Amino acid sequence: MDAERHDSGGMPPRIRRAAQLIALLGILQILSMIHFFYFNFGDQLTERGISLNEVGVTKAQVRAFNEDLLNYISHLHIAIAGYGMATGLVVALLAWFGIQRGLRWTWWAAIGTISISSVVGIPAHFVYGIATVGHLGPPFVLLTIFAIAASMSYPSSSALYPKRPSSTVETDARKSGARGSP
Repeated sequence: MDAERHDSGGMPPRIRRAAQLIALLGILQILSMIHFFYFNFGDQLTERGISLNEVGVTKAQVRAFNEDLLNYISHLHIAIAGYGMATGLVVALLAWFGIQRGLRWTWWAAIGTISISSVVGIPAHFVYGIATVGHLGPPFVLLTIFAIAASMSYPSSSALYPKRPSSTVETDARKSGARGSP
């Protein structure tokens, strides 16, 4: 069983592989947010998966209506990209340098970071009618992979403190019923 086999770092390979997958997902989050950041400076008003059908206006129409409003929307896109990159970096570092080593607090910090950002950010997409498959599909795929990796990487007590065989002296003493010297 996996709990009995440990690599040279003392952690079961299952935990190390899952932590590495979480780190990779953090890096993918960073790359996605870099794309989101640069997309802001293009000709479209909205990001991946959101079309004219969802928002009803183009970037040029918003610019013609009120350039300050366009700048405000742009600043929000830039801020979201920055926070998203920071979130990806934090999760990647927690997974690589903490979860892999069995530090439980890093597991909870990574889970908390992703959970809070998802619980706060995702529902508004449904409320405002912009929860398209093209927009939320990729994040849902990543969240599903994250949930699987998180469940596989939890550093349980048995993973952190594997049972070690008793020394022969202790085993022999128990078998013979002998006790330590008075």
